[in-house]
Amino acid sequence: MKKTISIIAMATLCLFFSVPSQAQSVTSTFKPVKIGGRIPDITLTNVCNYETTKTNLSDFKAKLIILDFWATSCTSCLANSSKTEELQKKYGGEVQFIKVTRQPRAAVLPFLEELYKTHPSAIPVVTDDSALHQLFPHINLPHYVWLDQTGKVVATTTAKQLTAENIDQFLSNDNIGNMHMKVDMNNSKSLTSVLKKQ
Repeated sequence: MKKTISIIAMATLCLFFSVPSQAQSVTSTFKPVKIGGRIPDITLTNVCNYETTKTNLSDFKAKLIILDFWATSCTSCLANSSKTEELQKKYGGEVQFIKVTRQPRAAVLPFLEELYKTHPSAIPVVTDDSALHQLFPHINLPHYVWLDQTGKVVATTTAKQLTAENIDQFLSNDNIGNMHMKVDMNNSKSLTSVLKKQ
């Protein structure tokens, strides 16, 4: 009888300790990466407008990768979509734009089909994202993150800095020059406290 109770107790302990480790492997969390830091080679899932629906960030062989965080409700994002398309076509394999949204694929795909009905998009889109949003937390959209081909973060910008001149500057000498970096304003903090930290 004691042997049976011991076996049951051991089995219960094994179950107790194995459940949390399984839960952790399903929900992975990433720490935010700042300018100058390198991001892990994460796997992008729910990729649309690309040759596969799942790929690693390192599979994009461009010298410069620009992550374009957007949403279907963001009018500024939509106003800049033609600009990113033109830049993607101009720079071909040297620069790779990737659009990133938290929104579900079912909502995004019909929206994109309508948006690009007459001129197909050349930019891959990641939907249902959580990993890239964890790596690059931000408040305001659009939000652009510039990465070199090693995964190093070289800039975070608004659409204003998204110019051929700034891209040429980076491609010619692997540096962004004096490009203005984006600073998100957190509405829960006073403007004075934000400016003091800069």
